[in-house]
Amino acid sequence: MMTAHFLSGPWARLGAWLAARPDRLAVVNALLLTTILILLGNADLFRFVGGAAVLLCAAAVLVRALRRVDRNPLTLHPYDLAVMLAPPAIAAALAALAITLVVGHAPGSFAHTMGLVLFTIEFALLALGASDGADAAPEAARA
Repeated sequence: MMTAHFLSGPWARLGAWLAARPDRLAVVNALLLTTILILLGNADLFRFVGGAAVLLCAAAVLVRALRRVDRNPLTLHPYDLAVMLAPPAIAAALAALAITLVVGHAPGSFAHTMGLVLFTIEFALLALGASDGADAAPEAARA
């Protein structure tokens, strides 16, 4: 019984922290998928699954940006469009570069390690942009 009480505190706090903002869970899921791909160590699987995940997140961010354009088509300025589309496009391009580094270099090399780090960061950023909580305003802004 002591073990259940010992584990309930930290896990409850972690669950409350994750539930406070839905986008946190999307980033954790992206990090878990990246960790699994790294631990498997299969370059072809990393290329296929990592590439598909990046494409899905980039497509979701693109759809979200196009929906924002539909909200105010009269006030749209080219600068607004660039600000909405450039960061996810850069993140997707860097994630593709990272996949190329991971697949094209020997495991343990500097380029392979930097590819893993770059992929993890860029995929987490794309998952953050594609999450349902990305448009949600913080509690302080709603009040």
